[in-house]
Amino acid sequence: MSSHLLRIVCFAVVLLVSAVAGECRTIVDMDGRSVTLPEKISRIVTLGPVPVLNGFLFAFGRQQSIVNGLPSELARKFQFVFAPDLAKRPIVQSSASGLATEDIIALRPDLVLTMDRATTDKLGSLGLPAVLLKWREPDDIKRLMALLGDILDQKSIAADYVRYFDATLARIAATLGPVEASTRPRVLYVNYRRLTQPHRIAEWWIPHGGGRSLTDDGRDQESVTFSLEQLIAWDPQVLIVADRGERDLAMAEPRLRDVAAVRDKRVHVAPAGAHLWANRTIEQPLTVLWAASILHPETFSRAMLESEMQSFYDRFFHISLSKEQLDEILAGSPGR
Repeated sequence: MSSHLLRIVCFAVVLLVSAVAGECRTIVDMDGRSVTLPEKISRIVTLGPVPVLNGFLFAFGRQQSIVNGLPSELARKFQFVFAPDLAKRPIVQSSASGLATEDIIALRPDLVLTMDRATTDKLGSLGLPAVLLKWREPDDIKRLMALLGDILDQKSIAADYVRYFDATLARIAATLGPVEASTRPRVLYVNYRRLTQPHRIAEWWIPHGGGRSLTDDGRDQESVTFSLEQLIAWDPQVLIVADRGERDLAMAEPRLRDVAAVRDKRVHVAPAGAHLWANRTIEQPLTVLWAASILHPETFSRAMLESEMQSFYDRFFHISLSKEQLDEILAGSPGR
């Protein structure tokens, strides 16, 4: 970017903020794009997978910096527990109407976070400071947190999270010990209503929790679809679903009565905190520990999991959750 163009973009950013932003700086986002930002980041818009992006900001204690609300189709109860003011923020996107660009501009963001290239291109062309984050491989979250630590001038928090991530996984692995392939439970994470395995990240946390994912064939695509007949043929010993409604549907399906997970009542609802733990979330280390606790309950107790949850949310979200709130997170979503 030429120095002349840089000055123009910098000036455009300054015009969009309510106070003098100070000097500008240029960062490189996770798609290799150069983005000019004000020195101080006070107003942040999150677009696309809003609960996921908000979770990253919660870990930096930036709840008050988020200036947009949650689309109704993405709203999760604990987002409002971790950041109560989100309920008062304007909603600037929906599945029906897309992005409300004029409303986004009116919010005068210092930073826009998204995971969609088309969104960054569109908003960037309007002079908005749109930064693209990527999370495809498990370790990408470390790069992502390091980038946000740099952008928010909170590098120590990013480094602390990375240390916690690595230490927690190492501790789980050491406690679990070597698990022979033949003794790993057959696990299927499924969106039961659509009969898909919706997120490739599950091919990471299931084996780290001591299981064998039935959809882990080295696939590259984000989701896979299969038939009910295929599910029956796989005969999972543990079935993990996204909400309690899906669990009820699976348990009531006559054709699944001889599937091991249904027969043995090992159909589990994934916990839901800042986001659904089975998908990509800042809470991913907790996902691995939860998986270990349902796959190997003789080694990983519920009390151990609850203690780790309490420590995590206190350390990164700066909130002390009650026993009832921990139970609610672990019970998962009632459905939508």
